[in-house]
Parts: sequence; C-alpha cells; structure tokens
Amino acid sequence: MVHSVSLPIVLLHATPASPATQRTLVSLEAQTVAVAVLHAREEVVNAGHEYVGFVLAGTVLDATACERAVWFLHTNPQVACVTGAMVSPPAVGVIVAAATQFVVTRTNAALQLLAAGDMLQPATAIALLIKLRSVTGRGAGWLAEPVIRAEADAVVRERIAVEAGMALTTLGLDDAALVDARVGSLSTWPLQRLAQVPPPVLEVRRHTVRGMRLLVLLQGFPMGGYTAFNTDLLPRLVDAGHYVTVCTTEWWRSDWRLEQVRRTSPDIHHAHATVPQAAVLAYLDWLVATRGVEVVLLSHCMLGLHALPYLRARHPGVAFVDYVHTDWFEAGMYGSYAEMAVRWEGQLDAQLATSHALVQHLTQRGCDARGVQAAHIGIDTTAWQHRGARLEVVRASIGATPQTLVLLFSGRISPEKRPHLAVDVAAALRTEGRDVILLFAGAGPLLQATHDRAEQLGLGNRCSFLGELDEQTLRHVYAAADVFLAPSEIEGIARSLYEAMAMGCIPVVSDVGGQRELAVQGTGSLVDASRDDATPYVNAVRPWFDQAARKRASAAARAHVVRHFDVRQTVTTVCDTLQQARVRRASRQDTRPMAIAEQLVVNALEITRRHVLRATE
Repeated sequence: MVHSVSLPIVLLHATPASPATQRTLVSLEAQTVAVAVLHAREEVVNAGHEYVGFVLAGTVLDATACERAVWFLHTNPQVACVTGAMVSPPAVGVIVAAATQFVVTRTNAALQLLAAGDMLQPATAIALLIKLRSVTGRGAGWLAEPVIRAEADAVVRERIAVEAGMALTTLGLDDAALVDARVGSLSTWPLQRLAQVPPPVLEVRRHTVRGMRLLVLLQGFPMGGYTAFNTDLLPRLVDAGHYVTVCTTEWWRSDWRLEQVRRTSPDIHHAHATVPQAAVLAYLDWLVATRGVEVVLLSHCMLGLHALPYLRARHPGVAFVDYVHTDWFEAGMYGSYAEMAVRWEGQLDAQLATSHALVQHLTQRGCDARGVQAAHIGIDTTAWQHRGARLEVVRASIGATPQTLVLLFSGRISPEKRPHLAVDVAAALRTEGRDVILLFAGAGPLLQATHDRAEQLGLGNRCSFLGELDEQTLRHVYAAADVFLAPSEIEGIARSLYEAMAMGCIPVVSDVGGQRELAVQGTGSLVDASRDDATPYVNAVRPWFDQAARKRASAAARAHVVRHFDVRQTVTTVCDTLQQARVRRASRQDTRPMAIAEQLVVNALEITRRHVLRATE
C-alpha cells in the first residue's frame, strides 16, 4: 500500500510572480509525484517527511526528477543526498552547476545542519551539498540520466558558483570530490539475489485517460532505427488515448530523440541509472503498481523478457506483449531476440514482429501463429515526402551535378551494417569512370575506420560524412540522393529503408529479413547478402545511372510505401494487439513459483552486467 504524501521542495532565490519562479513552479506541478513547495529553509523543520528537495528558481526539472531522486536515496542508504544535471556523466564544472540547481537530501541531515546554524549563506543547494560533504566525508549520489531540462538564469548560477568555489577552496576540496563516483556505477561483483525493497512513501499522480495504461520497456534510446521507431510510435499511442510510462533497463545511450517522447509522454524512467542493479525489479514493480498498468509492451528488452514470470506473478491481471524487431542480438552468446521471443512465448499474451518474414520465422520455430501479428515499422508518409525542397541547391552543396548519381548510406555505422561495402561500391564505380558521390548519414563504432577506408581508396571529396542528423535535415539529404545503399548483413526491415523509399530514393539493399516486402520489383534492387564483397552491389547500382529508369523507380518506391506502409496502419495494428492481449490475459493462469522467477531475473541482470562490462572494456 502506497500512502499519499508530498515531497517538500524548498524553492531557492524565488521572487513571487517572476518568470524564473513561474517556470520552476510549472515544472514542479508537472512532477510525477506530488510536491509541496516551501519558500524558506525553516519550513523544512515542520515538513515531517523523510526527504526534502532544494531547487533554484528558474530551473526546469524533468517530470520524473523528484521521483527518481527519492528512489535513488531510498535504495542507496550510504549517501545523504543526490543531484543530477542536463548531461551525464558528471564532469569537472558540471557538478557545481548541477548541485547549484537541484539537490534532494534526507530531511534529518538537512535538519541537523539547520539546527546547528551551519547552513552556508545564502541558502543554496550547493551550499547544503558542500556542508554535508565536509561533515560526513561522503560525496553525493548522481542521477546518471539527465534530470534538469533547462537551467536557471546564468547570472544567478555564476554568482552561486563563485561562492561555492570559495567554499570548496576553504575546505580544501574540488567539485569532483562532491560526487561519490562509486554510487550508481555498475558493480564488477556478480549479483547473487534481488533486493527486497519496500517502496518509498510517495504519492504518484494519476491522470484520467480514455484508453489503456501502458508501461513500455526499452533498452534505451540509442541512435538507430530501433529508437526512431519507438520515438515515433509512443507519441502516437498517446494520441490514441493511452497513458504511456517508459522505462529503460539497460546501460546504453538514453537520449537520442528522447525529446520526441518527452513532449507527450514525460513519465520516463531510467531504472539502471536510478537504483542499484539488484533493485531494478523492485523499481519496475513500483511502476506497474503505481501507474495502474494494464499492458506492458516490451521492445527488444532482454531484461523485460527474463522478468516476465516475476512480473506476471506480482501482477496477474496485467497483459504482456513483445515487439520483435529483428532476428539478431549477440546470437552466439545469448541467443537472438527472435529466439528469446520463442523461448518466452508461454509468458506472453501476444507478439508483434516487424515483417511477415519474421512472423513466419517465429511460427516455424514454434510460436503459435494465432498469437503473432506483423506490425510493420511504417512511416508517416505525409511527413516523409518532398516539400518543395530546392534539390539543385542541396545537390550543388555536395558537389553533385544533374548527371551525378548520389549514393546514400543512412544509419548506424556499425559492423552488421557493413559500411565498408558502401565505400567499396563507390570506389569501384569511380574506377569505371562513373560520376558518383557517396554520403554517410549517421555515426557509430566504425565511423573512423570507414572514413579511413574512403581516404585509402581515393574517394576524397566524393565521399562525405554528415554525422547524426535531425529529421528535417535528413529529409533534405534523402531528397538529394538517388540511390539508398544498404549492404547490411542483418536487418528486420531497416527503418531507414522506409524513409528512403518514401522520399523517392531507389533501394539497393541486401536481401535479408523482410526487406523484400518493401523493395519489390520495379522499386529498386535486392542483393544476395551472403557475399561480403562489393561486386553484386556494383552490378545492382549500374542500371540506375539511366535517368528515365531512375525516375520510374523513384515514383514506384514512394507509391509502394504510401500504399502499404503508412504508420497509421502500424498504430492500428499495435493498439488492436494490445487490446486483444488484455482479453487473452483474463483467461490465462500462471503456475511458475516466485523463487524460480526471481532466479531468472538475477540471471538476466547478470547477463546484462557482463555484456556491459565486456563492451566498456
């Protein structure tokens, strides 16, 4: 039972009716937990709650900042307070800026300082943190995922930072000493058991919705088609009337296109950065219980799959649906996501897959065909289309003439995408005397190696690396390109393939996954993916130097996507499947003992921990 109570927040340097104060008050009113705003330090004495927050007027907090801060303190009893910033991880200079604006502490620690008259003047969050550090000898905890959406006035922050710097010098400290880097870091010691953590005493605000209450479990928000799909789908589920809570469970990048989701679904949590590893399941359990979740949607979330028996035992009325993007993920060590989907089918109430090919793959491996539905990634074809872009200007900016064939590689520059083949294709065509330019849009672990290969093969200014692009800029790049070149070794259906074809790019792509469901005859070329050399791709590109053929295929590519793969169809399929899962859930029984369920979760957390440690080495 979660008791209703507010988290007291001391608003620092507040001037009534000032724009800065109002910005902060609005962000506090939008918190996922109820807060009570205090305007004087002395009011803390009468607050009567376990935790108290300090926020500088003008600071705009993330909607889950206060809830995550309390959970951090609740599960890390060795620290007295916690802070966080707009960027992570903490660095010299960032720590003072963050703690100047936002600190949550245990009330008894703040009261001890107040009673002793030891609070530094003027009353600031950073002053509290410095004093606690000097008294206890321990640094603050740090919320690794950003909690500050917009910073307070720079003049006020600078003045406080100067005062903080003087105080630190007096105490013989630097700002790096304020944060205990060990807290929240991934342990190198194996996990033995889950932490049995009772929830903190907080009142979670509930919103009235006309649809379902959903919890979406994600790896994170890493750059790539996986995230582009999620950040497109989730706001559309909100538009359809559903309340969406998002939780990331793995130690991957968690900010790419995150803002697209925040605008409509601000209830976003990062379990791995909020609580210790052993308490992640307690945090997920809290989210399901306090939000009144009816359906949990997993999107390539390994931990979520392994947590199914545990969460189902804890919440027998909740339905669980898995969305399978591709038959890939460290297959040699953990098994692919498709294999995991088959393995956990008995714990799922429905399954979705990115293509008919993947549905067939799942059913051939043993999934019940009645519970698996194809939901193509889809794309908003009204947004992804030519909108009067001055193509000659865009093409001229990259050195292309009307006769130049512009090849585009768009996506993560990583091993499974085989970017080296794109370079080899362009180099081979240049050797034939063809007028060709190659563009790379994206980033990834092979960026430098791919750049070096292009230089070695003499492409020079005929190959450009554009980096990560926002959607508007990316549309211009697609509009300027002629051929979308994707020699991937593995795909479900690449999100970038939908984008490219919707923009009229001709696909020359590997025949893997469900790619042939998009790249049909007349729209482009499919290439045998079994060969790791450029020759078949060079042969597939040559026909598109003919401008008449190129024009016909471009029109056909867009028409095919508009007719069959608009995202509105995807949203309808997903919503229908979620509703069907709720109905199916009511008729199913669970018999797996909780002890076994807990061990499965421990094993999953161990796999994730080892994978992350291996990757960071």
